[in-house]
Amino acid sequence: MIALSLNELTQALDAQLVGDSLIIQSISTDTREQMSQALFIALVGERFDAHNYAQQAIEQGATALLVERELALDVPQLLVKDTRLALGQLASYVREKLALSCCAITGSNGKTTVKEMTTAILSQGFEVLATKGNFNNDIGVPLSLLRATEMHQLGVLELGANHIGEIAYTVSLVKPKVALINNVSAAHIEGFGSQNGVLKAKSELFGELGAEQLALCEYQSSYQEYLDEVARPAKIGHFSLDNVNADYYASAIESLGLSGSRFVLHTPNGEALIQINLAGEHNVKNAVAAAALSLNMGAKLEQVSQGLAQLDKVPGRVNVQSLNNSVQLIDDSYNANPASFNAAINILANFEGKRFLIAGAMGEMGQQTKQVHNDLVKRALDSDISLYSYGASFDEVLTEIGRSSLGFDSHEVLCEQLITALEAQHSPCLVLVKGSRSTHMEKVVKQLQQYYKKGLEC
Repeated sequence: MIALSLNELTQALDAQLVGDSLIIQSISTDTREQMSQALFIALVGERFDAHNYAQQAIEQGATALLVERELALDVPQLLVKDTRLALGQLASYVREKLALSCCAITGSNGKTTVKEMTTAILSQGFEVLATKGNFNNDIGVPLSLLRATEMHQLGVLELGANHIGEIAYTVSLVKPKVALINNVSAAHIEGFGSQNGVLKAKSELFGELGAEQLALCEYQSSYQEYLDEVARPAKIGHFSLDNVNADYYASAIESLGLSGSRFVLHTPNGEALIQINLAGEHNVKNAVAAAALSLNMGAKLEQVSQGLAQLDKVPGRVNVQSLNNSVQLIDDSYNANPASFNAAINILANFEGKRFLIAGAMGEMGQQTKQVHNDLVKRALDSDISLYSYGASFDEVLTEIGRSSLGFDSHEVLCEQLITALEAQHSPCLVLVKGSRSTHMEKVVKQLQQYYKKGLEC
């Protein structure tokens, strides 16, 4: 973060300063972390009020507070009406002060992978500020922007949402030069009510774009016409897996199995031979999307090739690793919805050997919960994939087809039975672990890694 004075922030945030001005070097909202010369922002939520922990923040090194009410503490305080909105104002102020040119990405699937690919490409020629981890909501996006310093030339921001209006808010802070909606599918249905609700929420990324900005979306998707209309008067571009009528697309796609894919990228800037190290055809489309973003942010075609070739693993997202000479693990545990599970099954279906899908239940699916889990079970079993499921949403489906033994309510028991099955195999095995965040399927990944690394029982 750049250094800022409290006097400067008083004007930027329309705040009242209690105490003397001083220079802050960082921002924090978490009293669990050490903070040096930091402004602690006391956020207020439905179930918490960080004003109650301001003393702890001071003990951790905070030298000033951003609060909604004056506290009886001997440090300077900036008083505002709403600390959450003030956090956003502060982030927007820093972005404008640095004149940071940004691109923004959202979508139901693959947005983090596209963000990592875009960052890898742009980093070939620029200093890039990129979203870390899951800092993509109305708190995370401002905190991501506040990490910017004078050395950063470009920003790559991922925007997520679980309710209407969230992306409209965060995109107003980012003000992207280029905005990309990777796809729209059934995700967070419970929060949005329907897939049309999801589409409306994602389209907020395009809703405030001006004539000098660029909107990118998937060509000939069921939602392209709607998004094109929402994006106007912005410039509009389209990407596709392999449709030659799109502005950006792939041809001569060659699967390299779990090692990734090779293809020819077609763009208005020319063509390039691309190799990616992430498995699955869906990652070819993600790479095309990242190339479209990057080229419009100033990258050259050779930097697209170099960046994508250098990107190796994205934690929790189709992360391939060998557990031993016969067992390979794909850690795709970060999150899940029906479309991303279908992509995972496609990877397994193309593997020559014994296939295992370790599936955590999909959350926030609302009235579609039973149907999407039924579809997943049927597709996995029809594809001759050994299924091990975790979570109550699978129970009713499995009971109805007489396969309740495929469901588990314990990560440990699931892992024990899986390892027993793996140890009994004499052919190559591929294990893919996937599930919504609420199912904590990363625990299965860690237990498998521990077992094969140390030879211990799971």
